[in-house]
Amino acid sequence: MKIIGHEDTKKIIRLFLDKNYSSYSFLFEGKDCIGKKLVALLTAKAFLCEKNYGFGCGECDSCRLSDNTISNIYQKTELNPHPDILVISPDREIKIDQIRKITDFLKLKGKKVAIIEKAEKMNVEASNALLKTLEEPPENSMIILTTSNLNALLPTIISRCKKIRFKPLKKEEIQQILSLKGVEEKNIKTAIALSDGSMCIPEIILNRPNLFKYAKDLFTVLSIDELHPEGIISLGEILDRLEVEEVKEVLDIVEKILYKKMLKGEINPDFYDRFIRENQELKNAISKGVKKKLAIEGMYFNLKT
Repeated sequence: MKIIGHEDTKKIIRLFLDKNYSSYSFLFEGKDCIGKKLVALLTAKAFLCEKNYGFGCGECDSCRLSDNTISNIYQKTELNPHPDILVISPDREIKIDQIRKITDFLKLKGKKVAIIEKAEKMNVEASNALLKTLEEPPENSMIILTTSNLNALLPTIISRCKKIRFKPLKKEEIQQILSLKGVEEKNIKTAIALSDGSMCIPEIILNRPNLFKYAKDLFTVLSIDELHPEGIISLGEILDRLEVEEVKEVLDIVEKILYKKMLKGEINPDFYDRFIRENQELKNAISKGVKKKLAIEGMYFNLKT
């Protein structure tokens, strides 16, 4: 699978691999949805390649199995995966049992790679358990952590990893990704305008247009000068049926729209700053179980009165 962007980053990773260390611990840090996980999988492919070539020769049995793993993740295929790659992805959090699974896996014979996606989701017990493994990593092992929130990780975990910084995607890189996906030109322009160097919002716009519609509707209600309680109550009922993470994604899109409008002078900067604060409080509230409809209505009336 082709990676768009991150050429300098890949060169740095390859330089580390060329040192032929007995074990590696990487920390890939940068925005969500910019390709950190895919680069992690290709780094695993390179580490396990029988010919130790580039980011995998693509011909040996190991590379073919690595490609199967990547295809299973991104194309939802059901091919025979690489037995020496373990990927841990969080639901709400990463727990100690998942870290113990990694520890046991890395102790098995032969080269092994463990990838921990969104490592900032590790709870305290999981973080402490991982720290012990990072202090004394097994030989022939590679651990790759990905994160978009470095401050949420223990400083001791950060210090024991080779930190690799991933830059935001350029607009032309996002355009290339969208073009490869066969997206129509008219939709590409909107997706790029709200991308902010990441594919998170473009993916929502293209794959879940209902969420994008709700975001536009919420922006419209917020931008009307006079109070429009019927509009926010109606929209609140719709958003209340979504999952918490989906509501957060809608709010992220609204934030980007408001930001773009503020830069154009169409939105008061004070209103944007107040939205940022209310938005964070809303997200915290619904994460703790507050009814989504009530939280959204509360944000609206706090902003409009």
